[in-house]
Amino acid sequence: MALATKFNSQLDESLNIAVGKSMLMLDSKRANVRTKETTWGNLIADALRSETGADIGFANGGGIRGDRTYDAGTTITRKDVLTELPFGNVTVILGLTGADLQAALENGVSRVEDVAGRFPQVSGLTFSFDRKMKAGSRVSNVMVGAQALDVAKVYKVATNDYIAGGGDGYKALKKGKMLIDKSAETHMATMVMNYISAKGTGSAKVSGRITEK
Repeated sequence: MALATKFNSQLDESLNIAVGKSMLMLDSKRANVRTKETTWGNLIADALRSETGADIGFANGGGIRGDRTYDAGTTITRKDVLTELPFGNVTVILGLTGADLQAALENGVSRVEDVAGRFPQVSGLTFSFDRKMKAGSRVSNVMVGAQALDVAKVYKVATNDYIAGGGDGYKALKKGKMLIDKSAETHMATMVMNYISAKGTGSAKVSGRITEK
């Protein structure tokens, strides 16, 4: 018992290391990351895109598990990030056509009314969706940077190995060419920690990346 207590104490000490301070309120509530743009979702997607140099960062809301909010000014620790991203997923980079990216977005909002974990949190692109439309025909106004989505163009998409392999219904992502696979990449949680340490959290504000009609 004493040994276990000592081990747990050492583990807590190693995890309770600050990686940064939130400059704005960070929201990882389950009902929000699975239905709309959120600050935690933006932060994770921004980290994937920035740390890899990809065109687009793409994460599934169901992989964000903290189910809480962090007030502006809160110190963010390693434990907080690992609580938000507990599955040990790594980041991969795909070469994905615009057509397959559109299909991935359609999958992402196809079960928004069920608060399904496939809902996308994104960086480097914006889009609109209408849940009243039939699943598969809900997404519109997709922009990558300042340009309209080109269905023939190949984009570099940074995402996690789970949905890259078709998890959460993301069959479209399986069509992408693996540019950097999980054997050569970094854990998502580590990437997010590095990003917060270097750049903070300010750019993660909700800014209209995803709009519901």
